[in-house]
Amino acid sequence: MVTASQLAALARTLPSVEASADAIAADFYDRLFAARPDLLRDRFNRGEHAQGRQARELARTIVALAEAIIDAAPGSGTSSSARAAETLHPTARQAGAPTLAGSTAAEITSRLAQRHAALGIRPGDYAVFETSLREAMRTSLASDYDADADEAWTALYHQVTDEVAAAVTDLYAKADLEPDEEWREALVTEHRIEAEDVVALTLVSADSEALPRYRAGQFASVQVELPDGAHQIRQYSLRGGHDEQWRISARVIDGGGFVPDGEVSQHLRDAIAVGSIVRVSPPIGSLTIDELDDAPLLFVSAGIGCTPVLGMLDHLSRTEPARRVTVLHFERTPERHAHRAELEALVAGMPNASLRVSYTQGSLSALGAGAGGGGAGAGSTGGGPVAFAGESIDGPGSYLDPIDLGTVALTPQHRVFLCGPVPFMAIARAALIGHGVEADRVHYFVFGPDDGSVTGIDTGQRGR
Repeated sequence: MVTASQLAALARTLPSVEASADAIAADFYDRLFAARPDLLRDRFNRGEHAQGRQARELARTIVALAEAIIDAAPGSGTSSSARAAETLHPTARQAGAPTLAGSTAAEITSRLAQRHAALGIRPGDYAVFETSLREAMRTSLASDYDADADEAWTALYHQVTDEVAAAVTDLYAKADLEPDEEWREALVTEHRIEAEDVVALTLVSADSEALPRYRAGQFASVQVELPDGAHQIRQYSLRGGHDEQWRISARVIDGGGFVPDGEVSQHLRDAIAVGSIVRVSPPIGSLTIDELDDAPLLFVSAGIGCTPVLGMLDHLSRTEPARRVTVLHFERTPERHAHRAELEALVAGMPNASLRVSYTQGSLSALGAGAGGGGAGAGSTGGGPVAFAGESIDGPGSYLDPIDLGTVALTPQHRVFLCGPVPFMAIARAALIGHGVEADRVHYFVFGPDDGSVTGIDTGQRGR
């Protein structure tokens, strides 16, 4: 545990670390991948690294963890509720800046544990992480990084990695897996193009032992061997269905020359077929409903974010078909709407469930909670949009049609699950909180690095 004197050193050096966080993170990854090129080849997402998303997430995480631990110390004078209020009403310096949802160290380390489990990061990897981080901090901070600072930040690193390693071990134990057995081979039994840019796969165990059972809303990592010999990993939600089968769907990413194409999603579409073998991780993820209360549910999803919703609806249809459920789904066009028939059938089979689908191609408005005029997507209601300039749900030129949250029968008891591209979740979450939904009743999770795109006005937990 970080001691009182180390907390003082953290607090003293935190402003310098925050000012240099981007440089520290970039230098860290340069050092890490120079020492261990296999980590970039076979574990980390090469496309996200090329875009700088991983470095931005690390910069934010370093600062957020230190802030959370300092704030939690007795006599700190800064409570988590005060920090939540600060992020709801950001200062000029904070406005539009990345912030890490999850104001406590436990929430942040929980997300790190899920990320490490999803990538197959092992405790044996932590030594090279530590060396790379300490050298990067020493280089960027220069004279500010004295012996006391080194001791304090190293103690923080050890505290966090010990907690993350324990959480990852627990994840594997729940899947009945021993260390070094977390990856399994799975056989592709179905491969189809589900929409114009979505490929859907059904997987079963490639040996006599069934794939692990999963909780509704969880995801799994899929690892494939690419033509250059790299073994890249991506995460996909499990859509529900028979226990002995895993069903996943991937939106095929076309970067359009602006960002890297999705090398794994394109490989799944073009090189994987029925009879192919892929490697999979145990089920992971905290965006689940089976251990929550029996509150009414609102699912708000966009694009391929329909897949975790399908998994949760499939579970509810079999275990609690009378549950009060509202589903709002956004997609650009009908041609891009994957699994619509499956979604409609699940909702139709639940007497107290309703579905609204909105197609958004060409709309220049955003999800909002206000009154007034607005555009209309298929099945959507009119309402006053909240302007959202410069971002789109999942690419240039596509914006959300407005919905009027006043037409949704939201109650203080509702739990809301957000699933979809990060800018979409940012807009939806801000609108829901603005409409009076408590932040801790809005659940979501960011696949891949959380590089700060959810928000500047972020106030609560993340779950998905």
